[in-house]
Amino acid sequence: MLTGELVRVRVDKKNLLPRYINPADTRLLERAEALVGVMTQSLEQGATRGEITEQVRDLAGTETDHFFTRGLAKLLMDRGEFETISPVEPVQLRKLVFGAAVAMGPLAREAGPTERRTAQDVLQRVATELECTPEVIARALYADLKDHQILTSARIPTAQALLHRYNVALVQALLLKASWIEIEFTQINPKYVRQLMRALKFHQLMYKFTSQEPICLRVDGPQSLLKLSTRYGMQLANFFPNVLLQPGGWSLKAEVLWGKKRKLKKVLQVDSEAGLVSHYRDQGTWTSRTETWFEERFLKLDSPWSMGPGEPIDMGGQAIMVPDFTFERDGRKGHLEIVGFWRKGYLEKRLKALPDNVILAVSSKLASDKSGISAKVEQQVIRFSEVIPPKKVVDRLEQVAR
Repeated sequence: MLTGELVRVRVDKKNLLPRYINPADTRLLERAEALVGVMTQSLEQGATRGEITEQVRDLAGTETDHFFTRGLAKLLMDRGEFETISPVEPVQLRKLVFGAAVAMGPLAREAGPTERRTAQDVLQRVATELECTPEVIARALYADLKDHQILTSARIPTAQALLHRYNVALVQALLLKASWIEIEFTQINPKYVRQLMRALKFHQLMYKFTSQEPICLRVDGPQSLLKLSTRYGMQLANFFPNVLLQPGGWSLKAEVLWGKKRKLKKVLQVDSEAGLVSHYRDQGTWTSRTETWFEERFLKLDSPWSMGPGEPIDMGGQAIMVPDFTFERDGRKGHLEIVGFWRKGYLEKRLKALPDNVILAVSSKLASDKSGISAKVEQQVIRFSEVIPPKKVVDRLEQVAR
C-alpha cells in the first residue's frame, strides 16, 4: 500500500483527482523494468531491505518525479518476504561479540605490535564458536533491525503489471480515509453479485446492497468507526480490486476526509472507464473459514433442519439480501448471515430492515462499539468468538423461522 507521502493526487475544489500514469508509456516502462531488475537481483543475492532501499534511492535520484519511483518500489517491496537470519538471536550474538572483544584484550592502537587484534579476529573467534564464517557473523550482528532483514522470497510482477498496480494503489490509499463509498453497477452478472458479496464478507465490511436500476452498493468507510478504523480501512482498500473484476460498467463515489486533521470533506470519483486493472484473480466460490467451520459442525448435528446456500431475500423497495445460509424444515424457513466489523448503531439499523427470520452471527472480536444492544435486537443475534455454535442456531431457528 502507498503511504501518505507517496500518494500523487490533485485537489480541484472539492474533488480529489488521482494522478494516474499511462502503463504503456515507454519511459515509465523503462523505470518499472529497472526496479523489477533491482528486486530480481536482490532476491538472487539475498540483499537486505536497507541495500534495496539504497539502490532505489540511487535510481530515484536521477528522476525529477522521485515520489513515483519510490511508490513503485514500495509496491514491489510489499510483495517480498523479509526475514531476520542469524545463527542465534541478534541480541545474544551482540553479547557474544562484545564479550569476545573484551576477553581478547585492548585494541591494536592500545597494544604492542605483537598483541594487536582486529575486528576480524573477534568475528573469527565467535564464528568458530558458532561453527559459521566471520561474514555470517558480521551480517547477522544487527539482523533484528528492519533495514538488515534479508529478502527471502518475492512475487515479482512484470513491469507493465507493476504500473497497473500503481494506479490501483492510488485509489486504495485514498479509500483509507473514506467515511463512505457508493458503487453503481450499470450491468452485472448474477454470478458476480454473489462473488462481490463474498468479497465483502471476506473483508468483513459493513455494507448495504440494493437492486435498484442501476444496482447500488454502499459501504461504510473507516472514518465511520469509533475504533479499529486503521484495520477496517486496510480491509476496505484491499476489497477495492474486487470491484475491478466486474464485467460490466461501474462508477464509484467516496467521501474522503482530507488534510492533516481530516476535517475537509472531499469527493473521490472513479469509474470503469479509468482503465484500472485488478491484480486479483477470479476466486469463484470462495468460502470463509467461519462458514466452513460452522457448516462442518452443523452437519454433524442430528437436526431436522436442512441447510443450503443462502437464498436471495426480497427486502422491499427493490432492496435485496443474500444471506450465507438458508435453513428449511416442514415448510418453515430461516436464514443466517455472518457479520464482520460492526457497531451497535449499524447492527440495530440493519436488523430493523431485515425480515424477522434472519439471524445475525456477530464476532465479539470485531466490535468497534462495546456498548450494549437492546434485548429485542439480541433475539436475532448470536455472538461468537471463533466458531458459530450450531446448537444455538438451531434453537434460534425454532423461534424465528416462518
